[in-house]
Amino acid sequence: MSLRMWVSKSLTPELIYQLQQLVLNLSRQVGDAPLAVAFFDDERFRALASIGYADFARETLEAMLTERLAAIQSNQLTEATRETLPGFPFAAAGSASVLLQRLALDHLLCGALLVEGAPAAKLSAAIEGRLVAWSFLVRESGWRARLTEAEAQIAELGRQLEATRHAVERLTELGEQAIRDREKFIANVDYELRAPLTAVLGYCEMIQDAAYGALSDTQREFVRHIESGGHALLHIVDDLMRLARLERGGDVLDVREFSAASLFQSLQSSFAPIAERRRVKLTVTLDPACEMLVGDESRLHEAFSQLLDDALRYVPQGGAIRLTGELRQISHNVQSLEITLQDSATGIVAEQRLATYRKLTQNGAAGLPERGIALSLGVMRRILQLHGATLSVDGDAARGCRLAFSLPHRLTPSLANAPQLLIVDASVESGNLLRAILESENLKAQLIVASSSDTSAALYANCFGSSSQLPDVVIIDAALPASDGYELCRLIKQAEATRYLPVLVLTASPETTEKLHGLEAGATDVLAKPINRKELLMRVRALIAQKREFEAMLRAYHSAKHRAITDGLTGLFNHAYFMEKLARKAELVERGGQALSIIMLDVDRFKHFNDTNGHEAGNELLRDLARLMERCFRRSDLLARYGGEEFVVLLSNTPKSQAAILAERLRRRVAEYPFVGRESQPGGRLTISLGVASLPSDANDAKQLLELADRALYRAKQSGRNRVCVVETDAAGQPRPSGFWKVPSPPEAESPNPSLA
Repeated sequence: MSLRMWVSKSLTPELIYQLQQLVLNLSRQVGDAPLAVAFFDDERFRALASIGYADFARETLEAMLTERLAAIQSNQLTEATRETLPGFPFAAAGSASVLLQRLALDHLLCGALLVEGAPAAKLSAAIEGRLVAWSFLVRESGWRARLTEAEAQIAELGRQLEATRHAVERLTELGEQAIRDREKFIANVDYELRAPLTAVLGYCEMIQDAAYGALSDTQREFVRHIESGGHALLHIVDDLMRLARLERGGDVLDVREFSAASLFQSLQSSFAPIAERRRVKLTVTLDPACEMLVGDESRLHEAFSQLLDDALRYVPQGGAIRLTGELRQISHNVQSLEITLQDSATGIVAEQRLATYRKLTQNGAAGLPERGIALSLGVMRRILQLHGATLSVDGDAARGCRLAFSLPHRLTPSLANAPQLLIVDASVESGNLLRAILESENLKAQLIVASSSDTSAALYANCFGSSSQLPDVVIIDAALPASDGYELCRLIKQAEATRYLPVLVLTASPETTEKLHGLEAGATDVLAKPINRKELLMRVRALIAQKREFEAMLRAYHSAKHRAITDGLTGLFNHAYFMEKLARKAELVERGGQALSIIMLDVDRFKHFNDTNGHEAGNELLRDLARLMERCFRRSDLLARYGGEEFVVLLSNTPKSQAAILAERLRRRVAEYPFVGRESQPGGRLTISLGVASLPSDANDAKQLLELADRALYRAKQSGRNRVCVVETDAAGQPRPSGFWKVPSPPEAESPNPSLA
């Protein structure tokens, strides 16, 4: 009978051929029965090949196998009848059942074999002695399929990323073109409005100067009105252009730290005379603790001025305006300056102002009732937005109008957390100058002045001998009195502790040969005297950034290295690292070292615990067991997760008798430990079984040692679990045929049971 065959296209040609041959041969041996083979990974089965089933049945096969995961894990061979498989795509009409054969390596499930309609005895005879080969092939094929899928996904993501990049570039071009068109339009509007207004104002000035004859009082009054309106229109044009530039980001803020006191004093000086003429009491107060603000000082002065000017328009004679700045603590190291402007305008005037500012905060500069102030308030609002401040308004007709917003305030810089620099100079004066330049930018600098008797070695010891913290950058004068600055640079780069420190060498000659001399000595950068302040700061900050980046890369490397050798669930070392260490320790023993012992342990009835409490509880149990193991062994002992619920302990310089005592102590500690969910286990507690073997008394190499410890663990589980079995060696130095003797178990141990977890 010719049956349809399917093999995953994600495999290599060699794996496809091997799967085809195995599937065909097995199908013929069991009477041309339909069958499928699947790889287990990530808590589900993935079909690799089938014979007799259509392609569309693949998902149904995978779902059926995944639903019966527990049965497949617990039994070597499982049978499911047609009645228990509703919806299963039977390939043969006469098939009454399906056989599920578990495929496992190192006690770990790696796949399953599904055979339809074949007798169990016939299948067992066909695969007898070949399960390991099947398991290896399925595991390799599954990993290859996953790798191919991942590569395809990466390629698809690359294509999507490339398409997205092209789309972004196109949108960027369109956006830039729109910005250019807008700027051109604004420039045209600015010119078309400003040019005639300037001409009108010029003519008004000429007429008022009586350049073309004397004016009557009425004519002079009319000209003054024309001039006043022209200036008002010109002011509106200025506000319009300024607002347009702020909105499109063309008027970039000059953000820096500046004194809050100078800003408030400037406002007081500018508006106190105006308030006095209008008989309004103006009070400007600033929190004495406020030192430095962060922002564009000129823009903020413009915004504050607009707020005060608008308030002075509305507050009647005899009224009051109060501008205050008070510090607010936001978090441990963050503060803000709370700005409040309170006026005493009441009645209809107060209601109009409140309506204006409420519309401003809600809708920006649109729809404002007062045409003369709309654009100016829009500029003020945009300046505050660019500084991260949100204007809020409060008050009523009886209390007046209260405006408030916050500005970022810088805490007083602490040199304790600033980058550390070390200056080695020949002159006190030049060294102090360098330190003053660096500390003006919040960089902490230490100065060491070299004397005429200081050699390079002495200077190195003076710089780094007693210091527990290395600097971020070392600045060295090339012309030191008794030693060459380049020689000190070489010592820094040769020493293990300081070789990665950035070194900036200062030379008196701008010649290229001098710079090459410094670079040959290991200097990171060379700067010629006389020193330019901005260039020095720029280069120092670049070196600091370089060192911080290197430190970040070093931390990332150590973190990656740690992840590569540890088990992600328990935090113990992983299987690969354990095998590497075991091989090295075994070599030392072979060369005549002391004894090397190994303890292998397994959680008894872990599957029962998982099925009862859930996989997450099982993971938590393994984590708790790992922490308990760490408390039971020495720091020098190597603890690793061998796989699944199996762990291993490598004991250097430890004879087998002592290892057996340590294993028994761990067994008792685990049996007494209050693990969460232990009440679901037989006897209401969680137990482990352990096997102990040693080099060189029991085995000749690391591989044999592992096999003996594993057999000892198996014997402990066969003998009733919750016990320690130790390899017994005869006088000739070989394990006895009986294999093991066990440490006498306490009365509370479980009764012997030949079945295994």
